[in-house]
Amino acid sequence: MNIDALRERFPDERACRKFFESVLWKHGRFCPHCFSMKSYHLTGDNLRLGLYECAQCKRQFTITCKTPMHSTKLPLWKWLLAMFFIVNSSKGVSSVYLGKLVGISQKSAWKIGHAIRKMMDPGNELVPALNGIVELDEKYVGGKPRYQKGHVNPRGKGSDKQ
Repeated sequence: MNIDALRERFPDERACRKFFESVLWKHGRFCPHCFSMKSYHLTGDNLRLGLYECAQCKRQFTITCKTPMHSTKLPLWKWLLAMFFIVNSSKGVSSVYLGKLVGISQKSAWKIGHAIRKMMDPGNELVPALNGIVELDEKYVGGKPRYQKGHVNPRGKGSDKQ
């Protein structure tokens, strides 16, 4: 998929919002505050797009609530475009370059980049820490031996550092 195909699939903010709702609320819409599955869609001329109210706790929420995208002023299209560039780059994207690609400042691109990486983290609860025996092949751990006056240390693997 290229940027033109991405723009055709997500032509406006409503399409981006529907996509994020389908990804984050796979099993149905739920309140991020109390996790109730019953909520109402609020409509009106002066209301935000995609605003919902929980039937149980009566708090309002959107798809970005309690996510790294919470309280963003940027359109969801820019978030989606930044995600596209970060996921499709083989070696990562610098915040300066991401800002130029998306059309935002470097500071905003830095924050968006970190937020996207946080969203891509599988979470500490799902992935346990390494335990037991961990094998490494051809790994040299340690640095150069400390300087000692009048003593010549062998270089590289010849040193006896562990």
